[in-house]
Amino acid sequence: MAILIFAVLVVGMTVTMSSSLNLVRNDRNRSVAANLAAQEMDTARSTDFPDLPIGQYVHTEDVGGVSYTVTRESEWVTKDALAGACDAPSGSRPAYLRIDVSVTWQAMTGVRPVAAHTIVTPPVGAYDPNSGHIAVSVVDRDGQSQGGVPISVAGPQNESQITNSDGCAFFAFLPAGSYTVAASSLGYVDLQGVATPTQAASVVVAATTSIQFQYDQAATLALTPIGKDLGSAAPPDVAVTLFNTHLLPTGMVVFPGVGVPRTIADLFPYADGYEAWAGSCADADPASYEEGSRGDPIPTEPGTTTAANVLMPEIRVTIQHFDSDLGAMVPVPGKQIDAAHSPGDGCASGESHSIGQTDANGQIVFALPYGTWTVTVDGGAVWSGSVTLSPASDPGDGDGSWPYDIAVET
Repeated sequence: MAILIFAVLVVGMTVTMSSSLNLVRNDRNRSVAANLAAQEMDTARSTDFPDLPIGQYVHTEDVGGVSYTVTRESEWVTKDALAGACDAPSGSRPAYLRIDVSVTWQAMTGVRPVAAHTIVTPPVGAYDPNSGHIAVSVVDRDGQSQGGVPISVAGPQNESQITNSDGCAFFAFLPAGSYTVAASSLGYVDLQGVATPTQAASVVVAATTSIQFQYDQAATLALTPIGKDLGSAAPPDVAVTLFNTHLLPTGMVVFPGVGVPRTIADLFPYADGYEAWAGSCADADPASYEEGSRGDPIPTEPGTTTAANVLMPEIRVTIQHFDSDLGAMVPVPGKQIDAAHSPGDGCASGESHSIGQTDANGQIVFALPYGTWTVTVDGGAVWSGSVTLSPASDPGDGDGSWPYDIAVET
């Protein structure tokens, strides 16, 4: 009993001491953070107005072995804006700068960041009244603000900013003229998979030109073209087609390449994902057939890799010859099998694949995209024939049946 009572007392004292130490540590960290916030404000107020950096500026300070992150956001404010400057109507004129400073540190344990705020009015005559403005907003795939994205404008005057927490970069008092606006952030892409998208903007005197980028962390697909019934191998160089209605100009993009799985990077992480099928020709699309379906879309998430199979119909080729000594058909191994899709509508250059050789049983099993293919044995010297692969004749029920079974006798 004495030991139990002593243990309870020790635990209670330990918890109390730990809480006291955490409280002292947090008070010290908050005090340091408050001093850093005040220093950052003093720096902003003492900087000549034309030299004040607009947008988001982040730096770290090490004090007593603790790393503090100081974030300063400078944003133009207009009289008619409901939220930030990027929300202002076209004719609204920037009135002053709002400067927000936030300081965070390691192991905050629920303590709120230290924040400071101020406004700075530009001195009279600091800017040419015969100028205009560009408001650039950046949103992610869900339409939410994307802060921390570098934005640049190039034209009669070159400038750059980093979007603030509202996803806004506001370029005020620019000379009138034509500009190119660009977004550039490592690992990010726009709706078309472009890492550094650009848009043209015209600056008009006393007006604001609004630009928006939908820009998010790129997604990656690791796709394995494979037979839908028995999981037989596909040609390693078979193309993969992806579909999403946002892809320009037709909603689909063909990705040639080599390798299984096929890694396709720098994709915009559409919330509705991508439909995928093997092949580059128009008749490879399962949805081009009345009975066909592309299957469920493959989901994508920002900054992640999604693995999936791309299912294809399968073909079995069996080669035999009559052995007069045995009085029976025997398999013919080592015969080269190739497949080709001729050029035509929706398939400008056609497709051709080296499939492989028959095994000891005189057989080879492989997968091909839908469409009409010419299958040859030894370049056609032994056999050549046409086969049309379609969802109607390929139920894909997994029962091991062979809707495409080629038997060759030599």
